[in-house]
Amino acid sequence: MAMHAVNLYSIILLLLVNISQAEVLHGYKDQYNLKVGCTSVNREYQINSPLRQKREVTNLQEYVIHIEMFVSIPDESFLDGLKQFLKNIPYPLDVGQNVSVTDGVLTTICTQNGEQTQCKCENDYAWSYTICNKYKSCSGEYVNTCDCIEVASPYGLYCQAKSSFVLKMTFSMDNEFVPALNNKSSLEYNQYKSDIEDALMQGYSGTVKSVQTVAVTGFRSGSVIVDYEVATTGTLSSSDFQAGNNKITSALLEKGYQVNPASFTGFEGFCNNSAYGVGQDLATIVTACSAQEIGNITVQCKNGTWNIISKKCVLKAISDILSDAQKLESSSKPVITELPILIEQLKNTSTLFKNNITLSAATISSVVDILTIFSNAAKNIIISETELKGFIETVNNIIGSESILSWDALNKQNADSSSSHLLKSVELFATSFSTNSSFNLETNNINLKAIKITNKNSAYNESFKFNNTVGGSVSIPPSELSTLPVIVSIAYLSLSDILPVRNHTTNEKVNGIVLTTIVNSIVKNVSLDFEMKNTSLGKPECVFWNFDLFNNTGSWDTFGCRSVASGKNNIRCQCEHLTSFSILMSPEDIPHKDETLSYITYIGLGISIGSLFLCLLIEAIVWQSVNKNKTSYIRHVSIVNLALSLLIADIWFIIGTKIDVSTPACSAATFFTHFFYLALFFWMLTLAILLFFRVVLVFKDLGKSQMLAIAFCLGYGCPLIIAVVSVAVTAPGGNYTRTGACWLNWDNTMVLLAFVIPALVIITINFIILIVVIVKMVRRTIGDMSRAEETSTLKVVARCIAILTPFLGLTWGFGIGTLLAPCSMGILVVFAVLNSFQGFFVLVFGTLLDSKIRDALLKKFSLSRYSSQQTNTTSGISSDRYNIFGKKKIHRLHEVSSSSDSTLNIGLYSKLTENN
Repeated sequence: MAMHAVNLYSIILLLLVNISQAEVLHGYKDQYNLKVGCTSVNREYQINSPLRQKREVTNLQEYVIHIEMFVSIPDESFLDGLKQFLKNIPYPLDVGQNVSVTDGVLTTICTQNGEQTQCKCENDYAWSYTICNKYKSCSGEYVNTCDCIEVASPYGLYCQAKSSFVLKMTFSMDNEFVPALNNKSSLEYNQYKSDIEDALMQGYSGTVKSVQTVAVTGFRSGSVIVDYEVATTGTLSSSDFQAGNNKITSALLEKGYQVNPASFTGFEGFCNNSAYGVGQDLATIVTACSAQEIGNITVQCKNGTWNIISKKCVLKAISDILSDAQKLESSSKPVITELPILIEQLKNTSTLFKNNITLSAATISSVVDILTIFSNAAKNIIISETELKGFIETVNNIIGSESILSWDALNKQNADSSSSHLLKSVELFATSFSTNSSFNLETNNINLKAIKITNKNSAYNESFKFNNTVGGSVSIPPSELSTLPVIVSIAYLSLSDILPVRNHTTNEKVNGIVLTTIVNSIVKNVSLDFEMKNTSLGKPECVFWNFDLFNNTGSWDTFGCRSVASGKNNIRCQCEHLTSFSILMSPEDIPHKDETLSYITYIGLGISIGSLFLCLLIEAIVWQSVNKNKTSYIRHVSIVNLALSLLIADIWFIIGTKIDVSTPACSAATFFTHFFYLALFFWMLTLAILLFFRVVLVFKDLGKSQMLAIAFCLGYGCPLIIAVVSVAVTAPGGNYTRTGACWLNWDNTMVLLAFVIPALVIITINFIILIVVIVKMVRRTIGDMSRAEETSTLKVVARCIAILTPFLGLTWGFGIGTLLAPCSMGILVVFAVLNSFQGFFVLVFGTLLDSKIRDALLKKFSLSRYSSQQTNTTSGISSDRYNIFGKKKIHRLHEVSSSSDSTLNIGLYSKLTENN
């Protein structure tokens, strides 16, 4: 191998000589295919830079030519020797008459990485923005340049020198200063200048990387002080400069110049250290991480010091585990066999490299990513004590006090939610844990206690204590534990220092341990006791971590939690969280931001259920009286089935909020809620189509049996097909319901669309029908009307819209807002108000404001005399106020309807659907 290396380096030197002697003025390109021992070596070189004039000396023109040469070697062991070989060449190297090689630098190293080739740049070289944009950056990130790209073929691609800057430097000589050195045209000045520049180039070109040019700018007295400039690309080593200065001193001594080797200066105002080299003020350098890490470090020179702007260094061992974890879902091997292996590997690695991990924010973030993948993979399996222990011990390794600075760096990034993802991953992973007895785990920063409830009459009480200093406890009453669940409670000593208080307008801080209780059933009443870390702080509040706040980065929230007792050293918190009605059309679980939303939901549903019972009772009482023709019969059939569907759907929704999400009953509640809400929409569609036929297609007619068949096929047939297909497709995979609520899943199967799409389509059709009906009405009123008559007509139209909008289900259109902005409190409140009260609207607009129903009720309860008087009084009115169909003051509308101001709206709808 040594002989091959010597031969290789010798051939490269010959190539440098031959290339330099080429016809440089015309450019030159050739390719060599040589064989060194048993090693095949391909070399390509080209002159692809413009000729650059350096300086004028007597009658000769001097040019600097940049030549790039590609050397392909199969063994990386050559690299270190090649670098040293190029560095040890005594530059400038004379290779012919008036031709010399001034430098030879290794710029680019390409290695095979699977099907791709990774090409990395050496120090002071980088890929341009165009190249980084055209090809894939190895790190996936770049600003103006990048250090590494992935390409299919590296031929013809070379890293380019980074942007250069100029170092202004000086040294002194003990020679006598003569006035001629102030005259740039004098013989002495030019002699000094030529000798010193040759020595500078000879000294720096062989020792200091990335030096481009050197130039003497002047001389000053004080013996002789030489001012000169060095153009460089930025990353320099002071030790290399010192070695170059020594060579310069020796070269000038040979020419009779008495140089003081300690007099070299020039790094003033520049940043300089062994790690990042030399750089001018405000210069930015991106450099690679250590050998054990992957990624890069970005530093900026400011006031003579390199400051780290970003450090994206991930421990290679953690990066490898992350890559394996990302393949977990697509692996052909079962998760239940692969997951335990990866958990054990992560635990061992995080323990072995704990010091490295806790000092690296990027590595901690990668560990959190791995834990998140593990928790998602464990959703559909049961994890054992060993896996839970390995998971928790990994978490313990990254949340100690030594990691606080790294967590602070992550939390300062507004878009970063690593701390929130960490807590969520622990909760989700613990949800998959099951035991028939109890399991305890205690570490430096975490205390976990799990137990299986076996007695329905027993309360849950668990306490925690860290180092006899601070602690807390959790209590759940027996009434919440009737399903005999497994409860996992986790206490964190230092997590309070990691989860940020994102509301920076206050001086609040977490003053105790963090407690998490995971129950595999719905629990809405939890009591928690906390001991205070700092008793001097006042005004304690009870908070919970809301994962949805601050654009899903998470923050502390007070909703649903209140202080029920507090002392000098402790506080007791009571937490209750309910499900809101807005979840029906939202892809996410609704954030608990305000108690108002939950109160609106349950008050609205209670009023609606009562209203719907009353509506059905009234319809039963007046059924014979109001259904005397085909149109009226079909209309009241539709209203009864609409009310019945909404009533049953609301009842199932409330039942679903009380059912354990892990039981089959949750799927049943979801199915019936889905089916009956869909039936509600299809019966509203039936009413809209009936309205359209009676207003627009006045000459079309169908038989009573035909109309009933169509109505029931729409009202119940279509919803049944959709609901059955939805559960049949998603339930076998366990992805029919959500993890935290008895409603259609979104995250895994998007089965929620089986409700949202039909609902929005029906809403759109009903809206179009409403517009068509209103336009038809307005056209019939066109004629010679006074301004008062026009105003009256507009009022009637507006009142019709107000009635028909909720009755046709158009208020559900706000569901689009819950889809697009599931965390918008305003949209959620409007949606909950309008739709949880829909049963009340059905009673008022579909029943109570119908004049025929009111008359029938009055007659039914022996108030026929009053009804007759009211009818006689109103039927004779012939005011132009409601003339929206007549022309030229022919008041046809009043001849067929009750016309009191209070009843015209629904009378208009009734008569439109009943006039045969």
